Amino acid sequence: MQLQAVQERYPGAQAYVFGDSARMSAELIGLVRAGPKRATCLSMAEVARGEAVPQIGRCDVATTFDGRPALVTRTMELRLVRFCDMPEALALAEGEDETLAGWKEGHEGFYRRIGVFDPQMELIWERFEVIEDLGAVDDV
Repeated sequence: MQLQAVQERYPGAQAYVFGDSARMSAELIGLVRAGPKRATCLSMAEVARGEAVPQIGRCDVATTFDGRPALVTRTMELRLVRFCDMPEALALAEGEDETLAGWKEGHEGFYRRIGVFDPQMELIWERFEVIEDLGAVDDV
């Protein structure tokens, strides 16, 4: 299914990618499909670079790393929190780690790779629900 067709079914839907590689995208989409991942975060630095800001109630399309629609998600909750102040409950809701320390290590690495890490940086934490699984998977 093409992204444009999905966006026509979900007016206003923005496309987004989990992670910074096909391997990471595949792992994170897998966590969403399996159930433990029901949250994510976006740095304000990424927003300044043009990433779309999630909006409560809006459906968006998570794509594979190469842009094929994988999931339709709906934003349920948003919180603005600094990286250094991330509460354990919010970090663990991302379903990627078993401890806050693990979340911080992994996310610091990610944000360093994309060139935006600052311990004081603001993040938009988002809780979402899965509306539709479109089946696309990353080739890794």
